[in-house]
Amino acid sequence: MNGPPLECQLGDPSRVIDLRPRFDNVGADTPAVPCPVFLARERDPEVDALRAGLWRLGIPSLRAGLDTPVLVDDEGLRCDGMRPTVVWLRHLSPRAAPEHPATGVRRYRNDAWRALLGQLALCAGAPVLGTGPGLLHQLATARDLGIRVPRTLVTTHPATDVDRLPSARVVAKALDSHAVEAAPGLLAAAFARIAPRDEVRAWPRQAPLVLQEYVPHSTELRVYHLRGELHAFRVVKDSPEALWLAEETVEVTACPVPPPVATATRRLAEALGLTYAAFDFLLDGSREPVFLEANVTGDWRWFEHRAGTRAVTRAAVAMLARLHQAAGGTRVRPLSLL
Repeated sequence: MNGPPLECQLGDPSRVIDLRPRFDNVGADTPAVPCPVFLARERDPEVDALRAGLWRLGIPSLRAGLDTPVLVDDEGLRCDGMRPTVVWLRHLSPRAAPEHPATGVRRYRNDAWRALLGQLALCAGAPVLGTGPGLLHQLATARDLGIRVPRTLVTTHPATDVDRLPSARVVAKALDSHAVEAAPGLLAAAFARIAPRDEVRAWPRQAPLVLQEYVPHSTELRVYHLRGELHAFRVVKDSPEALWLAEETVEVTACPVPPPVATATRRLAEALGLTYAAFDFLLDGSREPVFLEANVTGDWRWFEHRAGTRAVTRAAVAMLARLHQAAGGTRVRPLSLL
């Protein structure tokens, strides 16, 4: 599917995703007792589902954003005066903060928030989900573990460097997040592209982006790892961006996790220190899976909806309830209520 290079996508209104609030929060947003905290934008269906599940188990929770009073002291993190039992960082972008007329102030605030969010795992004083190493670290770890990965390079000049890859088609994708919250609640997206080599030779210089060899495959799997528990979906789509821009064309089916994929997922999760992540794999007909990446904030509700299941949501709520109780939180009702 032809389309613009990644950076050029950001100015296309058809690729802007509206995430402004549509849902009411679940339960009180200022609990009086230590509880799970979600550092998240206001509209996040995953957080809504998790908070509803925790509420059924008798566990209050807090959704905190950029306007929530935050303090880090010798004992860890406080949000609105309360210490969390577990923290889940989900899609909280400093760019969603209210605009300031001075460019210097905007950039200073952005950098300050990025610094804090990037160090949560060290300063929270509680288990932290939603943070982890970036793509290059992940791929290097996979190679060290003997797990197959696509040949990959990062470049600011794709037109010349694309010839370093062996395949006639390549995958171009963002080195960091593929979406930019340029205005509060509105995501401008630069979706991954599968492009022929000749097309990439015409691309302009740009910010660092990832080019990977295209791996022919029979199956694409999205595997959710939740503290060792695994749930998988088989995904069939015409292009990477179809998940966002043509979702009616995407087929999603819940499926068992093939043993080689399960082994690779658990080994990677342990080596990368990930309690939760969404792992993407390709199967090319051999028994050896090809690891693409682990998304530490990977969404799952859309996949569940398409596949007619709530297995990941139930597993995520149960995982949070156990982490909350292990941290000395409120007594949990039986997990069978999920």
